[in-house]
Amino acid sequence: MMPIAIFLTLAAAPLPTDTWPGFRGDGSSHSTARALPTTWSPQENVAWRSELPGYGQSSPVVWKGRVFVTAIDGPEKEKVLVAALELATGKRLWVKEFASSHRGKNNPMMSRAAPTPVVDADALYCLFETGDLFAFSHDGAKLWHRDLVADHGEFKNNHGLGSSLAQTPRAVFVQVDHFGPSYLLAVDKATGKDLWKADRPQAPGWTSPVVTDWNGKPVVVASGGGTVIAYDAASGQELGRVEGLTGLNIPSVCPSGGVIAVGAGENRLKPDPAASARSNCLIRFGGKDGAALETVWGTKKVISGTASPVIHGGYAFYVSKSGFVHCLDLKTGEEKYAERLEDTPWATPVAAGEYIYFFGKSGVTTVLKAGPVFEPVAVNRLWTREEYAARLAAAKKAAAPTLPKPPEGKGPGGGPPVPKEELEAMRYAAVGDVVYGVAVVDGTILLRTGTELICVRAAGR
Repeated sequence: MMPIAIFLTLAAAPLPTDTWPGFRGDGSSHSTARALPTTWSPQENVAWRSELPGYGQSSPVVWKGRVFVTAIDGPEKEKVLVAALELATGKRLWVKEFASSHRGKNNPMMSRAAPTPVVDADALYCLFETGDLFAFSHDGAKLWHRDLVADHGEFKNNHGLGSSLAQTPRAVFVQVDHFGPSYLLAVDKATGKDLWKADRPQAPGWTSPVVTDWNGKPVVVASGGGTVIAYDAASGQELGRVEGLTGLNIPSVCPSGGVIAVGAGENRLKPDPAASARSNCLIRFGGKDGAALETVWGTKKVISGTASPVIHGGYAFYVSKSGFVHCLDLKTGEEKYAERLEDTPWATPVAAGEYIYFFGKSGVTTVLKAGPVFEPVAVNRLWTREEYAARLAAAKKAAAPTLPKPPEGKGPGGGPPVPKEELEAMRYAAVGDVVYGVAVVDGTILLRTGTELICVRAAGR
């Protein structure tokens, strides 16, 4: 068994600094981009704001000078949309609109273009909760299209499909964890045809697969259904798993240098805070007795919210649903600090150089110095407090008629009842200017809300 100290030196090759090709970049939420801003405000370092078509919860992806986003539109998601913008100016280059293969409820309680696409030098690959999977050229030409619902069955999730794509040079990977037969699917980038399909535990979830390297080969790691499983990316063969975990519903795993930070939230149907805390853990490749995966440590009190964990500089950073940042020693799991942010992030933090950026859902970004001491560098706003409050009030008023009522005597997802005030806060959580996802390239941070893309750029860039 290899010591964890050696694992920490086995980092994957960094992303080029002018690309952000998928959800959390390459899945690690690390950026080597240069000259990133650490301070901004509505009047400072906001280079442009671009209104987007429809509504989308996916993160932007970037390939050199182009930014790509997805969205849905229509009261029953009759349309799926893909748009490209110029990175330098925010100018809209093209928008493609298609009739969705399957309709669904369009309201703030449901997935609304939540899966983030992936992009490479050849094409853009987009997944929607309607079951539509597309490949486009960078200029917007449709290369191929799949209807995954027709091919592999209806998606049966309380809040729709939220899992983002992952990729290798040959394939894109689709994770469908739901009440029906769940699976991980590898699709050939060139043809759109299935390369392999692996059965998964049958349980609903919004986690996304991640591609990392192990023993010189690409491996897909996916969490959900109480397990973390590693698959051979070329064949789909299961290489190893860790079982008995709780709350693997929304945060995804974060691989870094041979170890994997696992984020876990609450189990609303059968709450067990101690089990959820233990499931926020660190796993490594190459365990005892030949096991491919083994648990190094679990936490005592960390319960993740929506954001996935991030590993940086020998520490793991977790964020709770109430906005507490927990900094843990990567070797031992010892907690170095737990401090509350002004705004709770839904988007996963991004580590860049000596800083970690925590993007609050209400447009307040906290920049921390990476390390074992809570050291805020800046707190940055996209809107003034007054402007944000006015926009939120208007959005709530507009959304009220569209929000479904929860079942009598039950909480969201059919779990135990929750207090009325908490329930109303949960129902309106995705209303207004929610920062869902980000992309980071040289000198530039892109923040995506449901209807807008905002470019923060250092002065002079």
